[in-house]
Order: sequence, then C-alpha cells, then structure tokens
Amino acid sequence: AAWLLKAVTCIDLTTLSGDDTPSNVRRLCFKAKHPIREDLLKALDMHDKGITVGAVCVYPTRVSDAVNALKAAGCDIPVASVAAGFPSGQTPLETKLAEIKLAVEYGAREIDIVISRSLVLTGQWEGLYKEIRQCREACGEAHMKTILATGELGSLTNVYKASMIAMMAG
Repeated sequence: AAWLLKAVTCIDLTTLSGDDTPSNVRRLCFKAKHPIREDLLKALDMHDKGITVGAVCVYPTRVSDAVNALKAAGCDIPVASVAAGFPSGQTPLETKLAEIKLAVEYGAREIDIVISRSLVLTGQWEGLYKEIRQCREACGEAHMKTILATGELGSLTNVYKASMIAMMAG
C-alpha cells in the first residue's frame, strides 16, 4: 500500500481535452488534492499525510484556472502545461517559444515540450539541439520535460540520439 500511495504522489493528473472549461479544471484540481478516498486513507492511517498527486497538467489556456483553483484549495500542487505545439510539434519555433513563455507567465511551474519529429527523421541533430535549448531558455525557472514521441521517430537509433540531445540541451 505504501508503494501505491507513493506512486500516486508521482502522477501528473491531466486533462488535455479540446472542450476543457474552468469548471472541468476545478474538478481536476479537487481530485489532485484528494486523489484517494478519505475512508481508505483512514484505514491505512494515512489521512493526515497530505497525499496529493505530483502535478496538475493542462493546456496553456487553462493554466490560470488550475493555479487559481489550487490556490483556493489551499494547496501547493504545481501546475504543469504542455506546450511547444503539443501534441504534433508541427508549430513554428517562434510560436512554440511564445506558448511556453505564456504558460510560465500564467503560473506553470513545469513545461512539457514536444520536439519536432521532422528534425529527427531528417537527421537535423544540431537543429533539434538548438530548438530544445531555446525551449529550455524560454521556460526560465520552470522545470522542463521533453516529450520525444518515440513511436514516431522511426528507429531505436533515432530514439537514442534524440534522448541524448534532449539531455544535453537541458
């Protein structure tokens, strides 16, 4: 049970629906603060341990809603936001950087970027490095995760190279 509870604290509770609204996000934030039923926590004598999920993840346009809902709930669960043309990565770099900066400005403490898979598929490794590096800089103090979409990279060699470049770029 302890490991299952620990796993819950590592989860990013996410809504990435095209029809998300402020009320959907508020419900998600309530669930983030209370991911396990209270009676179960009491049975495990864990009701006073502050078990919450690791983060709430939303699109940039919903970051403010999540930040406000979590603040109103009196908790400090971080808000993460997908950015940089999620999910396709088929967005101009300038747009990706602007989206990242807006999400951070709205209160996101973590940014989950998605790489341009075309850079991998065409062997533009230096271009991939520069893109990820610029995204990292746009994040400022916010933590950044890089989504590689490995199923679309064509080979395990490409997955390896993209992984190494993402780590080198920060």
